[in-house]
Amino acid sequence: MKTNAEERSRYKIEESHRNQEFVGVFRRDLDTDLWTWKGHIDFDDGHNISFASQRGFTTKIEAEDYMRRFARDRIDSRLTFTKPNRL
Repeated sequence: MKTNAEERSRYKIEESHRNQEFVGVFRRDLDTDLWTWKGHIDFDDGHNISFASQRGFTTKIEAEDYMRRFARDRIDSRLTFTKPNRL
């Protein structure tokens, strides 16, 4: 059974950008007190990508902001790459 500290140290967000769903799961390491994240994007065309942080963040807000920027950049890159008639 999870303790209150464990429950508060892990949570999930579900959002979308340009009609593409992405999910992030955030976890605070109780030993180091650093936040990490992992997530995935489910593209409308059936492709999915998973990603994870390569570093720890001192606050959960910092981790959330970085993960959102990361996911939005990947979505924008994929949609630009697959756009018809691009140069």
